[in-house]
Amino acid sequence: KTILFLAMGALCMSIVAPLRAATIFNNSVNDLKLRFDPGTYEVGDEIILAGTDRWLTGFDFEYWGTNTANPTTFAGAVKAQVKLYLNNGPLVPNVPNGYPSPQYVLYDSGVFSLDSATTERRTEVFTVADFPGGVPLFIPADDITWSIQFSGLGTGDSVGLDLYSPPVVGGDYPDYWQNNGTSWSLLTNTVPMDFGARFYANAAIPEPSMVTLSIMGGLGLLTLARRLRRKE
Repeated sequence: KTILFLAMGALCMSIVAPLRAATIFNNSVNDLKLRFDPGTYEVGDEIILAGTDRWLTGFDFEYWGTNTANPTTFAGAVKAQVKLYLNNGPLVPNVPNGYPSPQYVLYDSGVFSLDSATTERRTEVFTVADFPGGVPLFIPADDITWSIQFSGLGTGDSVGLDLYSPPVVGGDYPDYWQNNGTSWSLLTNTVPMDFGARFYANAAIPEPSMVTLSIMGGLGLLTLARRLRRKE
């Protein structure tokens, strides 16, 4: 995977957190001035949420995009898809301690279009309105993986993620997940592969629906393996 060094000074995300929501993860301060180009692979960052508020009200992440021939516009109709996972899948082979891979999908944004303009940095923001039913999303674990997959790249287009480390709220593992279309691999680099992102949540539980109760009941049966990797 490609790492590009940034000569520019640190620029942090500036979108204001949702009103009354607690910040349960913030990796947008300690800018490594590095960029990660995942191509069209789905890549994921496994993170540790802080506090106890678990009704997700929103999240955001940073991305960059360039074109070798045109400094202002992508050649293709560039798209992205974001997912939130529980790490309750098959253990990754040939990895000490047998870390469980991402499996249960808590949230799937579906494929959405990115701005047609290239960007040094842009923050993509998700709010409650983007969640099913327009209500906060319950996160039944402290340890989750958020992933992104870019598509629709044209000739000369590159899109990727800004790297920050360490987070100032919550924790982050220095490796990252990559899905080849059939299975996940756990990969490392010479620098912490911690994607720039922030998550917000409330402690209050919305009026429960039958769907919510059903999901919570099913998730209550899951036992997640504890990982031994050092938290960043």
